[in-house]
Amino acid sequence: MTRDKIIEATIENFAEYGYQGTSMRKIAEKVGIKPASIYYFFTNKQELFIQAIRGILHHHFANMKTAYEHHEAASINTLFSELFNRIVFHHTQNEEETKAYIMMVTSPISDIKKEVREYLEEYNNWLVDHLVGELRMRYPELHNPEIQSIIDYFIFIGNGLFWGVMIYDSKQIDQNLEQATFLMNQFLNQTIKE
Repeated sequence: MTRDKIIEATIENFAEYGYQGTSMRKIAEKVGIKPASIYYFFTNKQELFIQAIRGILHHHFANMKTAYEHHEAASINTLFSELFNRIVFHHTQNEEETKAYIMMVTSPISDIKKEVREYLEEYNNWLVDHLVGELRMRYPELHNPEIQSIIDYFIFIGNGLFWGVMIYDSKQIDQNLEQATFLMNQFLNQTIKE
């Protein structure tokens, strides 16, 4: 479908050229259409960029939900570990999307920042609600501050893994993932025992 190809080409261009270097001409060339044809599908460049970031964010959310659903019944340590694995897997397997995401977020398009903020709020609410629910169900003796500490620790480490994917080579990424899992398990075991 041409619309999807245009969005895909936009993501590829953003990943390679950033905001300043991404043009309708380059996108059209990648798709094999005339630049004016893009406007049949999108009102303007900004709408196209918004649809591209939505596609990236939707893909990320779907991947994380799948990981959660596949490991929901596992031990709490395994669940957190698999979520870390999915963060790394998603961003290493979708490197262009991840690069484009960073380029888009740092672009001067305020609607993209708004889109990302709304997504992060929705994603974080979903993730926190599910993880808090799991922790409360499995460990009714835990109090809210302890549960919040576990969630904060997970988010902090997960953010570090995301940025590590962008900075390090595969060997260092694997080491970071191993260390992240170890640290999370240590924190979980310490908090749950107290």
